[in-house]
Amino acid sequence: MNARLEARKEEKFAATEQDHMESVGRQRHPIPNFKALHEAHEASTACRKLVVPTVPAPPIMLNTEIRAREREKFNEMIRMKEEDLERAKEEHRRQREAEEEREIKELRRQAIPKANEVPKWYADMPKKGGGERGSG
Repeated sequence: MNARLEARKEEKFAATEQDHMESVGRQRHPIPNFKALHEAHEASTACRKLVVPTVPAPPIMLNTEIRAREREKFNEMIRMKEEDLERAKEEHRRQREAEEEREIKELRRQAIPKANEVPKWYADMPKKGGGERGSG
């Protein structure tokens, strides 16, 4: 039984050592050549530096500017309409007050009793007899 245990231990040890060797081999990487990497990078960016950027031909016109101008015109028109409406209301109020004042003056004039002149043709009319009253 000892021989079996010894054999197993040896197999296990051999497998562990083999796995360790494989993992060590996988983890080792060669040291990178940074100088060569930098040169390659500089070469690739050199051709990019020669490219001239394109500039758009027409100037950029944003819709917000157009919309702001349209809104300003709209607000101006609304303000003008409101002012016209206010003027019309004020004029109507003045006319109504003037009409009421005229009506009040006319009513006052009609309410005051005035003596009327005796017409000329009435002055020549025969008068009723004042003394004949009692004789009848």
